[in-house]
Amino acid sequence: LYPKIIVNKTLEYYKKNNIPINSCEGFIRQIIGWREFIRGVYRCKGTEERTKNFWGFNRKIPESFYSGTTGIEPLDDTIHKINKSGYANHIERLMIVGNFMLLCEFDPDEVYRWFMELFIDSYDWVMVPNVYGMSQFADGGLMSSKPYISSSNYIIKMSNYKKGEWCKIWDGLFWNFMDKQRAFFLKNPRMRMLISSFDKMDSSKKETHLVTADNFLNSL
Repeated sequence: LYPKIIVNKTLEYYKKNNIPINSCEGFIRQIIGWREFIRGVYRCKGTEERTKNFWGFNRKIPESFYSGTTGIEPLDDTIHKINKSGYANHIERLMIVGNFMLLCEFDPDEVYRWFMELFIDSYDWVMVPNVYGMSQFADGGLMSSKPYISSSNYIIKMSNYKKGEWCKIWDGLFWNFMDKQRAFFLKNPRMRMLISSFDKMDSSKKETHLVTADNFLNSL
């Protein structure tokens, strides 16, 4: 499915329907820009990407990540939607599913298999760069300068979800990841300040985060 075919069909539809020009332009940019970039990365660096495991993670993905019974509300809702339709928005893929899976320290090969099994658009050339590169940072920075991880605060700001028990687990995993990988993050200008924030926390708060993360990871 070549870019020209998609772009021509898009423009035809745009001319016949009441579509905002910014929506049309944004979609076309994704097709001729990001989609082709991903294809280029796959063709030139695909083998290198899929054989890397920068963090050295080897945890297997449990059944709860297939059935949507993890207890993490945004993640479970997204998994249920994927099971129903075989599809999710790219932000849901990256910042909910991919984000949480990275914080859970899953083997990137497991994450790749999960995405290939569940998505209707799971072509190899799509999933290798997006999983090993963008989502799990398993390539060590071939595609991006930092891993796409966040605390629960980002999820709340970008959605209609409210604070709940799931936030405690998500935040525990986030700070646990930051603490374990501090040697990497201290060298990254975009994220080193987060290490400083963690170190300035009250000792009991830090301990709560780390114990919460440890308990959740041991339950997987």
